Amino acid sequence: MKKVTMMLLAVVLLLGLTACGSKTNTDKEQAQKENQGQTPGTTQGETQGEATTTANAEAVYKQNCLACHAADLSGQAGPNLQKVGAKRTPEEISNIIHNGGNGMTAFKGILSEDEIKSLTDWLAAKK
Repeated sequence: MKKVTMMLLAVVLLLGLTACGSKTNTDKEQAQKENQGQTPGTTQGETQGEATTTANAEAVYKQNCLACHAADLSGQAGPNLQKVGAKRTPEEISNIIHNGGNGMTAFKGILSEDEIKSLTDWLAAKK
């Protein structure tokens, strides 16, 4: 019984540490490759301000959310976010990011208000 408890504790600890995430040089190099040939942070049809917000939101997502919600937002330990904007209002999304719940870490105090705002806007556009 003690071994099972220790194994369970180790798995929970590992998941918690994974959720914290950290940006590695590989992530930075990949982002640079993706942006080659473009104005930094812009994609077709976006203004510079929108593109910067999108790039910031994607970076915040990769660093803090990817472990639970997957690179394609399809969900793993956390729910699928691919169409979260069709299911929840921006206020609801922001509240969940701020306060967490249902196993999700609260990011209030971990992420800046600007990071939470850009992440909220980016996720709210996923319809």
